[in-house]
Amino acid sequence: MFLCSTFSIAAGGSLGPEAPLLALCGATCSWFGKSVLRYKGQKLRNCALLGMTAGLAAFFGVALGGSLFALEVLHRSGMQFYEIATYAVGTGALCLVVFRALSGIPFGAIWVFTKAAPHFHVDFRHVLLGAVVGVIAALFAILFMKIHHAFVKVVSWVGLHEHHTPVRSGLFGGFVIGVIGVLLPPVMFWGEFEISTLAAPSTALPHIWPKGGVWGLEPFQQNHYTPQLLLVIAVVKLITVSVTVNSGFRGGFIFPLFMAGTSLGLAITHIPGMPFLQSLPDVVVAMTMAAGLNTAITRTPFATSLILTALSGHPEVAVPCLASALVALFMTLHLPFIMSQRDRRDITIKELEFAEEAGQVFHIDAGTFSGNIREVADDGQQDTASYHVNDSHVQNWVISGQLTNANGHVDAPATPDQSMDIGGV
Repeated sequence: MFLCSTFSIAAGGSLGPEAPLLALCGATCSWFGKSVLRYKGQKLRNCALLGMTAGLAAFFGVALGGSLFALEVLHRSGMQFYEIATYAVGTGALCLVVFRALSGIPFGAIWVFTKAAPHFHVDFRHVLLGAVVGVIAALFAILFMKIHHAFVKVVSWVGLHEHHTPVRSGLFGGFVIGVIGVLLPPVMFWGEFEISTLAAPSTALPHIWPKGGVWGLEPFQQNHYTPQLLLVIAVVKLITVSVTVNSGFRGGFIFPLFMAGTSLGLAITHIPGMPFLQSLPDVVVAMTMAAGLNTAITRTPFATSLILTALSGHPEVAVPCLASALVALFMTLHLPFIMSQRDRRDITIKELEFAEEAGQVFHIDAGTFSGNIREVADDGQQDTASYHVNDSHVQNWVISGQLTNANGHVDAPATPDQSMDIGGV
């Protein structure tokens, strides 16, 4: 995977190294936990999760955002591995510090928006704007999904498949990406450094020569990006992501989505006849659009908002980004794109009712056991309980200091005669 991702990046494909890093770091820690520490079950899964969070925290340069991204992206409707979150953030922060110390890379923002003042005030209008931008981002994400599914059908129709015809698929994808790249150089590569050029047009496109592509040796369009050109860059960037994925190249599309969202956001801020938008720092609409677009595809509202806030260097955009991300998430919940995202199987969310007075009956229904408890009175009498237990055969329970017999039904092999303390006794 490392080699495949390296060749994809070197060829200018619109996929970054984040997905291979996620897989490689998670697999390495999982192997260490299994082979060295002899972990099994949940402990082994936690090792893989900690490896994933460490890799993304170091890659993004944001300890909290990178760690949460690795936990959020696994599910479609929010982070569900909540019990490991604190340890994951700690692991991510430690890995980030070690990585930056070894590499000599400083902490801080990586994009400089020329139109944005060092500090600016944000009020409720910017939050409402973030919500509106989230709607536009969600619609743009749906457009990307349709483009991707249409390209899948086209590739299949011409007899190409990334697994069955890998050489021909790679040649086809490389040719298309190359043609697009010489015509529109800003869409090349995964977008992290190209965003810097969009944010500050005087910054030359890195890793590209000639700078103007087929149009000449001078900087592309003389570093003048009109709203129409920015819109074209945003749409074509999404097309190159789909081409790269369907051609069998490997990588992640987080930064490519950031780049497409930034380009679309900058296009909106440059639309004439809209004084409020034109008076805004361009970083506001650019980052809120990027947050909404990425969240609609990856289902990572909190991590995405934190990452973009940190990479832009403007904490003022945090709340508008979150508003955009949440709106885009809710609008696209019924349209999953990453099909490997799924809910945890070891937990269930069901109705839970509690008795407030002695003598009432309440029902507990959770992931590992379900049963009925009847509290007779809080006067020293024994309570009775009947449980259906999935992973252990419980013979004795301690409830409020009273030893109570319980009938257990075993679904899986486990240790018998297990007792538990309930009620803090």
